[in-house]
Amino acid sequence: MSTAAQLPRTAPVASAPRDGDRIPVLFHIVDFGDGGIESSLIQWLRIFDRARFVVTLSVMHPSPAFHNRFRALIPNDVEIEILADKAWLNYFQSRRYVNRLSKLGRVARDVFNTLAVRPYVKRRVAELARRHALIVDYDMSLRRLAGRFGPAWLGVNHFSFDARLAHRARKKRRLTAQFARYDGVAALNEHMAEEARKMFGDALKRLFVLPNAIDIDRIRDNASAQETPPCDAPYIVSVARLDEIQKDHRTLLRAFAELVRVGQIEEHLVIVGDGAFRGELEALAKEFGIAARVHFAGYRNNPHALVAGARLQVLSSRYEGMPMVLLEALALGKPVIASDCPTGPREILGDGRFGILFDVGAADQLAIALRRVLTDESLHKHMSARALERAGEYGIAASNERFARCAAALLEAEAFAG
Repeated sequence: MSTAAQLPRTAPVASAPRDGDRIPVLFHIVDFGDGGIESSLIQWLRIFDRARFVVTLSVMHPSPAFHNRFRALIPNDVEIEILADKAWLNYFQSRRYVNRLSKLGRVARDVFNTLAVRPYVKRRVAELARRHALIVDYDMSLRRLAGRFGPAWLGVNHFSFDARLAHRARKKRRLTAQFARYDGVAALNEHMAEEARKMFGDALKRLFVLPNAIDIDRIRDNASAQETPPCDAPYIVSVARLDEIQKDHRTLLRAFAELVRVGQIEEHLVIVGDGAFRGELEALAKEFGIAARVHFAGYRNNPHALVAGARLQVLSSRYEGMPMVLLEALALGKPVIASDCPTGPREILGDGRFGILFDVGAADQLAIALRRVLTDESLHKHMSARALERAGEYGIAASNERFARCAAALLEAEAFAG
């Protein structure tokens, strides 16, 4: 944990009201889409310790995904604040959600955000700050405001620092200055934290490791939902957005094609998720001659039932943060095979003790790993047992203790500074 001089405050944290002995915490996210950040946030809102904290969620823009899917998943005791709570503030953003924002529109949006949206949101954040002791900027979208208005600020980073910034010196300098405004920055795993130490040095006041949390019982309840089987055969499952810049389904399809070519397996491949690359991936499956055994299931609000029915789960990403899909697969006792990408899989799988790792982009290694697990029943049973063992380390009790220690360190430091 690194420390540095504190930024000046407009008010000490003691001015934030408390609900009895519970600490008021504000979680923030810019909007809701179909990514893992949104899913991990929902998990935190579900599992946080109600005896210690009372939580508010602030959302910058109310997206269709928020209204249609995620709103119903937010617990009733979590107050929701929409920061851009006027229709005119969401004009350009609403057009973006339906893919009707032209290049000129994007320029107009940036100007509009600078002149209208940001000043309005700043006032709204200042109002909310007076009611909260801690602001958890869950996607660091408020980094221009971090460190202001009185409460302690925690920024949560969900991606590999190296993957995002290693070759982008100008952006690295800008984000270093912005990250330094937070009272603490949370990385999702030790690998990511080590990247931050090397990249930012003493610029960060405090650095925490705060892995994603999972509600194991709820995941298992979701998995019991009745689901039409995606195919009439046993299957491998992959749950990931169809984004080849990050998720690399191409490697997965090449590995599966090799399995089919060699024979010895009866499993099909089910890909859960949607995105701009779906057409390309479907065409690639046809090119490889495996289209009849590859099933594109689309986005699912509840993918757990499909995962529960799978023989194993595979993740083929080029980079990650702390992939929720691996944690959820472990909670369901599924053998996991994942790329050894920065960051997350190696730590989640305990350097390979709780699952199999393969080199990023190495279709041959992935094919060998898949064949091993699918054809060796004793290995399959061993990996299932180890998966269940590992999942508990990311469950409700362990996650709440980590968050409570993080919050206590921030509030103690803030009280001392005040």
